[in-house]
Amino acid sequence: MVDNPDWEPWEPKMIPNPDYKGPWEHPMIANPEYAPDDKLYAVCDEGCTHVGFELWQVKSGTLFDDIIVTDSLEEAQKFAEETFFKKKDGERAAYDEKEKKEAEARKAASADEDDDEDDEDEEDIFGDEF
Repeated sequence: MVDNPDWEPWEPKMIPNPDYKGPWEHPMIANPEYAPDDKLYAVCDEGCTHVGFELWQVKSGTLFDDIIVTDSLEEAQKFAEETFFKKKDGERAAYDEKEKKEAEARKAASADEDDDEDDEDEEDIFGDEF
């Protein structure tokens, strides 16, 4: 890059403000209704019976099943062996079959569109002469 001695970095012009008192700091206002609550974040006093999930899906068709909430790794592994690992191969085969059928349908649809476009191109080449 070539140095330019006439060039200076631009800075905005500062207009004096006689009322400026510095950065704003929020005042601490007393709340007479406030009372500390030790159980504010305590959940499931008698044991949890329900769990809620907020799920955001990017692709539709996502399924959730066999959900377990535990703090025991051994219990989670046992549950996975009894549920997930028994269904995994069958679900994968069903998914692959579905994808294969959809790919064949897309291929057939694109082949039909290509045939239609070829017919239109031939008509445009010869025009009204033939």
